Amino acid sequence: MKSTFRLAIASSLLLGHTALASTNFIDPIDGYFDAGEYLAENAYGFLPVPSIITEPSVGTGLLLMGIFLHESPEQTAKRQQVAKDSVDGGAQLLTPGISAAGIGATDNGSKFGFLGHRETWQQDHIRYLIGGGYGDVNMNFYSQSDFAQDIALDLNMQGYGLMQKLQFRLFDSPLFLGVTQKYAKVDLASNKELSLLPPELVDRLTDILDPSPAVSSLGAVLQYDSLNNFFMPTKGYDYTIEYDWFNTAIGSDYDYQTIKATGINYWPMTQSVTLGVKLNYQTISSDTRLPVFTYPYIEMRGIPRNRYQGEAVSTGEVELMWRITPRWMVLSFVGSGLAGDSNSDMWDSDEQTAYGAGFRYTIARRYGLHMGIDVAKGPEDTAWYINVGTGF
Repeated sequence: MKSTFRLAIASSLLLGHTALASTNFIDPIDGYFDAGEYLAENAYGFLPVPSIITEPSVGTGLLLMGIFLHESPEQTAKRQQVAKDSVDGGAQLLTPGISAAGIGATDNGSKFGFLGHRETWQQDHIRYLIGGGYGDVNMNFYSQSDFAQDIALDLNMQGYGLMQKLQFRLFDSPLFLGVTQKYAKVDLASNKELSLLPPELVDRLTDILDPSPAVSSLGAVLQYDSLNNFFMPTKGYDYTIEYDWFNTAIGSDYDYQTIKATGINYWPMTQSVTLGVKLNYQTISSDTRLPVFTYPYIEMRGIPRNRYQGEAVSTGEVELMWRITPRWMVLSFVGSGLAGDSNSDMWDSDEQTAYGAGFRYTIARRYGLHMGIDVAKGPEDTAWYINVGTGF
């Protein structure tokens, strides 16, 4: 959800300026194209946003998004003033409220829509995030027990989901304590004619597929967040651990638990070079087989979603960012991940590695917004991504 907000905002700034010729899109400080003035002067404006889907697991397609930024006149005036005083403008100020909505489709027949909103109150002492959507998605799933690693389950998933997160800052520290709620209802079906599959695979597929599963959870989240910018951090830490409890007592068809721990670190090596490191661990525990979409997977640029799933998954990524001018930045990255049916099996599994390079352009200096493209080489394919921020 966070990356969706970033992409929606940045794309709108690049593509929506033609509708308002009266707004100055040249930054008076450096003379480059910049959409910060438009954003500041039209904080409640709505923009239609065309973009490109490049996720290998669902193919190539188009996405049309619309965004709202919610900022009071006082906040806008303060950001305008701060923007005159530094290269990063008002990027250090509080992130405005953000709403996003979109619909999309890809060349493999997938289509979907979503709505989301992020808001903060009391000088970022309270944070709230809500999002939901509906999809008709075709996707391959590989790492299922009873199936060989390279045999894909080509599934169609139709359904909807909802998530919420409410966090409270502990005193004036970087620590946040919060609660989460998630719900998803999905209809599953095989995209392949069962008569074309070997009989033993038909039996296993029938066993794996619950045709209409529902999952529902309540959870708790603890976060340490000292990042210096929501969109493009260059310094600070973001450590998060989240526990989700799925149970029939709250509307789930399955009883299980998940734990997700993420650590993101940004260290300024020099005035123009930043080192980013991301570590992630996820685990899921249950006494029964669960729907295929519930299992964690290796999530990195260059590796399709759900390509490597397991009950325990860990990833590590390193990204080096070099600001070659005040507007332009180049970056390189490398990462690896492990997935297994248990913690011990995870460490014994084959390591999956991806690497690549990309660039960013500062399209709204006062908001610290950077947008660009990454090209990543994974174990199977080379893919490219439109990203906002570092790609973490």
